[in-house]
Amino acid sequence: MLRPRYPVQFLVAILAAFLLWYALAAERSENISVRGVKAHLTLVNIPRDLVLTSSVPDTISIQLRGPLSRALDSRNPPEVLLDLSDARPGLNSYPINESDIPLPAEVDVVSVDPPAITLELERQETRQVAVRPTIDGVPAPGFIKSEVKVVPPQITVQGPESLVLSLEFVETTPLSVEGAAGSVEASVQPRLPDPLLRALGVGLILVTVDIVPEPVLEAELPPE
Repeated sequence: MLRPRYPVQFLVAILAAFLLWYALAAERSENISVRGVKAHLTLVNIPRDLVLTSSVPDTISIQLRGPLSRALDSRNPPEVLLDLSDARPGLNSYPINESDIPLPAEVDVVSVDPPAITLELERQETRQVAVRPTIDGVPAPGFIKSEVKVVPPQITVQGPESLVLSLEFVETTPLSVEGAAGSVEASVQPRLPDPLLRALGVGLILVTVDIVPEPVLEAELPPE
């Protein structure tokens, strides 16, 4: 019977080979499963000169195959990262590819539902728009509203091109002059008609309403 010249090294090699075989066998015997999951949809790399005007689904249904119980973390569901760097204005369909879904190498994407989503984008526009304050209420008897001062008289509005260009003025939150017998001054906020619009570089708007005595008509003067 032949004996190895280096018995210790021989035993180490045998043990290493056994452990390698065991690991490969365990991997082959691991259960492969197929599961449908909801993946969060995130839009990335939207061009700075475009603004999204359509609704976006929160999740995408995907079917996965692989050692899912080991490879996926239930605390961190899969995510779809839809790259819009090549987006253009208008209504367009954007396919969802397997490369848009970061997953472990051993997990495959079987299907995606929907396979594409339709998004509408517009060019972003910025321009100055006049402020029109909203005045509520009626002054005290014998008094009327006179001059209304607004600071600043215009604000910068940014948003989708179609909305910004159609905007004639911006209203404000109400200022009440109910029962006033003198000038009323208050800070108000711009009230934009659409959530896709935003006011740039302005916090509060100062509105002053002059309340003056109602002029007495000549016919109403008492006789001398």
